[in-house]
Amino acid sequence: MHKLARGGTLVGIFLVFVAFTSTSREPVGKVTFPLNRVFVIPEGSSELRMAHFNMDVFAGDKIETKRESRCEITLHNGDVVRIDENSIYTLEEVEVTEETIKASSFLSVGKLWATIRKIFSEDDYVTVKSPTAVIAVRGTIYRVDVAEDSLTTLRVYDGEVEVSPQSTSTGMVPQQPKGPVGPPRDVPGPTDVQGPRDVSIAQWLEIVKAQQQVVIRPDGRFEKSDFDVLEDGKSDWVQWNKKRDELLQR
Repeated sequence: MHKLARGGTLVGIFLVFVAFTSTSREPVGKVTFPLNRVFVIPEGSSELRMAHFNMDVFAGDKIETKRESRCEITLHNGDVVRIDENSIYTLEEVEVTEETIKASSFLSVGKLWATIRKIFSEDDYVTVKSPTAVIAVRGTIYRVDVAEDSLTTLRVYDGEVEVSPQSTSTGMVPQQPKGPVGPPRDVPGPTDVQGPRDVSIAQWLEIVKAQQQVVIRPDGRFEKSDFDVLEDGKSDWVQWNKKRDELLQR
């Protein structure tokens, strides 16, 4: 009897611990527009949870949209991220309040639209990664498309973003050409890339401004150019996002 009582006590303590740890995480935002089949997969789980309006989202959550589905996520500071159909988006690390934001996320495949408030603090950051690029944001409206082969297209509508190859952020160092090392010499500062052209993965870190786009290929090379705003505006995805931004007074 004594052993049974002791075992029951231990089980009770364990259940209290599990309940505490499951509720101790703070949500970083909410699902504010789930359309059709949208699922949230909690970190460390394979369970597909059907998203619903005002559903809390947490750092580590993966959001997946099926065919003819879309999802809007609003973070606690008011920043908005939307993903189109057939997309997989992960909130990797997020720390957000009304005054600060430190956020890193990953778009595996699909389409993303983000409306990010201007960042003033040097300690704050917002980065979105794709399989081939890292996009650092300091307050802008932009979209990212990631194809099945990892081809990444970034278009900026307002403000500017900084783009670099994914390999740079993951610590991979591009190989340098072999040969004798010459004496120290001055190196000219960075210059704007004029028009689309191929650039080696070892060379680039680009500032992309409004009405500009960058296409990053799976091998890490990229092309930068202006894009046709009128033609772009014919896209149903673009039109829907602009209507949502107007509704939210963005």
